[in-house]
Parts: sequence; structure tokens; C-alpha cells
Amino acid sequence: MIKDQYEQRLPILGDYEITVTLDHNPYQFKVEDLFQMATRINKKRGFLFVSKVLGKHLAVEPQMPLLVGTLLSMRYMKETYGEMHELENLVVRALRGEVDVQETLEQVTKLPVNLQHQTLFIGFAETATALGHAVFRNFNSNATYIHTTRELINELEPIICFEEEHSHATSHRVYSTNEAVFEQAQRIVLVDDEITTGNTVINIIKTLNERFPHIKHYTIMSILDWRPQEKQDIFNQLEHEWGISIQFISIVQGHFTLHGAPELVEKLENATQNKARIQVLDTKSNNILPYTSTDERQKVNNASYLQGTGRFSLTAEMHHELDSQLLQMAKQLTTLRTTGPALVVGTGEFMYIPMRIASFMGADVYFQSSTRSPIYPSLDEGYTISQKWAFDSPENNGVVNFLYNLDTYPYTELFLVVERIVNKAALSELIEQLETVNIEQIYILVLNYGEDTE
Repeated sequence: MIKDQYEQRLPILGDYEITVTLDHNPYQFKVEDLFQMATRINKKRGFLFVSKVLGKHLAVEPQMPLLVGTLLSMRYMKETYGEMHELENLVVRALRGEVDVQETLEQVTKLPVNLQHQTLFIGFAETATALGHAVFRNFNSNATYIHTTRELINELEPIICFEEEHSHATSHRVYSTNEAVFEQAQRIVLVDDEITTGNTVINIIKTLNERFPHIKHYTIMSILDWRPQEKQDIFNQLEHEWGISIQFISIVQGHFTLHGAPELVEKLENATQNKARIQVLDTKSNNILPYTSTDERQKVNNASYLQGTGRFSLTAEMHHELDSQLLQMAKQLTTLRTTGPALVVGTGEFMYIPMRIASFMGADVYFQSSTRSPIYPSLDEGYTISQKWAFDSPENNGVVNFLYNLDTYPYTELFLVVERIVNKAALSELIEQLETVNIEQIYILVLNYGEDTE
């Protein structure tokens, strides 16, 4: 047994269980600090590590995923350049709940790091778009961010495409108006929430290596790294075969074994006592790009994209300007708050901007995002997901999005922040679904409308 190896058997649902073994846990996190288990509706993979620090399926304090990105950036500097950040221990304590997350975030934000090499950070859609951004935001120079997308942009050809076999939407695309971000990059850092087999990573590195052979240094960054030994060996072989270096950095590294089979019957109860009061706020961002998309129904969504998401690349300098804009937006939303807890919700790939807005809105504010990942809900005691809402993606019609566990915490307000929506008819469909949520007041911020053609 590896020194300091830790093993724990976790229930998923019914007789379906998993044994996780942590081989490398440098910060001594407990499993329950980082994730819970759930059953996923997917023939290729029937389980899901539901993160407690990412803000995707479960609501979290928005500072938590931002600090997870900070910790990964600190590990990168230590493992790559031998530079130890003076606040690393403080960040770990904040993630454990031992010190205030907001004060910690403010402290580390004042100490951005300068990179020695021109580095391109790539976040994987949809779950890690905000995590990649949260890593990137800690660097003050020589850093560029871009995230992959499942959306089909009409005006641009993708720079690269690659596949994620076990996902619900397998095709990833990377778009940019400036291919120089790849040509100028000396190093590439790929950011995902979890690495299970590494097959997706192999697909993108193979594509990047063929297209941009001058890049010789790759880092794969994740919260969880579950690659079995045989998969780790494959990467050692590929380094020699492709003439590159591939570095893995994670919060914990280990492996797992599944027991039993998933239960396939949905059990849920969304109790609605009152119809929510919903208000659409007249908000428009000036920070837009002139690109449109074709949705899953083969219809054009002519609402423009936002520059600040990083979907088309973002430099460190642009990121600082984005923070000031989001702070002003957060101040406006704060005036609508009452004395109770509030929830800010992002949609699909659009996570970082709503998350950062939430982090500026003061205490007792939480964040989560809709997802295209379908999870089995159950009322079984101790199970992770007990409630599920389904609705059509406002940005990419034809894709079902899910929100989980909204009524399990007594929120007084919900702020849904939407990047772009094709028209008011699509918004009406979304409102109809949100009216069934048992939260007294719901505000919808649409940052950019398309032409109202219906």
C-alpha cells in the first residue's frame, strides 16, 4: 500500500456503491469535503462525482470554486517553477471551512502571480468553464484563457475540434478570432473538474500537437484525478511518442472500484406551495461580440455573445476590466436582496460571470449552475439529489438543462443570469418552469437579447 493511502467505501444509491482510494492527498482533504456520489442517466457511465466545491450541481458559496481555482494555480507554480505561494495554507483552511472564504479570496486577489512563459489556459465545457477561468484569474501576465464549447458558432471556423466519449454532448470546439493565442503560446494548461480515464485529454493533446507542434509543454489540471495505473502509463508513452511533456496536477489523486448496478427508477417530489414572483430585469451588457449560433433545433440564435466569458479568448488585462464591470452589476443586484439567503444561478457553459457576480454580493449568497447532465433524483435518506427541474437551454434551444435541489434550502431570492437568449418567447418558456420553484422572488437577468422574431 502506498504511504498515506486512504480508502473509503461510499454509497451511491441502493446496492450501487463505490470504493475510492486516495493515493495522493497533499492537503489532507476528507472525501466529504470535495464530493458526494450520485447515479447518472448515461449508458456509458452510470455514476457521477457530484462536486461540493464547484458550484455546478450543488449550490456553494461562490468564493469556494474561485478558491479551488486559486489552489490549483498555486500548485501549478510550485510543481512547475518551484515557487511556493505565501497564502497557500490559508486557502486550504478556507476550503476546509476553518477561516472566512470571502476574506481569504480578497487577500489572494491582491497577490496575483506573474508567469515566466506565455501560457494558454483552456477550460473544458461545460462543467469546467468557470474552474478554468478561476485558475487563470490568479495570473497577472503572460496568461490567456479560452474555453471549449458545445455550441455551433456561425461566423467562425473552429480552431480545433475533439471528442469526449463518455459525455452527453461529445463534440468540443474551440473558437477564437485570434489564432495567435495558440501560435504565441509556449505552454498549455488544460483544466477539467475531474479526470477519469484521460481519453478526452489524449484527444485534445493529439489534436493540438498536430496543429501547433511548437508547443512542447502540457499540464492537465483537475480537482480529482482517478486515472488507473495503466492509463498513467499511456501518458508516459505518449510523451516519448509525441516529443512533449505532460504534467498532471490535481487536488487529490487516486482510483476507484464500483460495486453493484445503478437503480434506474426516478423518485422525486418537487413540492410547490406558492407560485414564484418572477421579474425580468432590464439589463444589457455592452461587452459583446458580433457572433451568433445555430441551436440544436437548427435555428439561429442571433443574440450576441459576451466577450468576458472567455469563449473567444481573454487576456489577463481584459480580465481585470471584467472584474470591475461585474462588481458594478453585483451592487445593483444587492439592492434587491432581503434579509434571507439568496441563490445566483448560471446556465450551462455560462458559469464564471454569474459566479463572480455572486461573490461580490455579500454574505449568505450561494451559487450553482444549470447542467445538461441528467442525474437520477431520489428521496432515499442521504442521497445527494432529491429534486430536479428540467427546461430548454435558453442559449442553445433543443438541449435540456437541469437544476437540482433548489427547494432544499430556504432561499428568499433567486437571481438567474443568462448570457444570451434568442427572443422573449424562449424566455417565456423558461419563466413557466421557474414558476414551479418554491422561492418567493425570482429575478431573471438576460445580458443580451436576440431579435424578437416570434
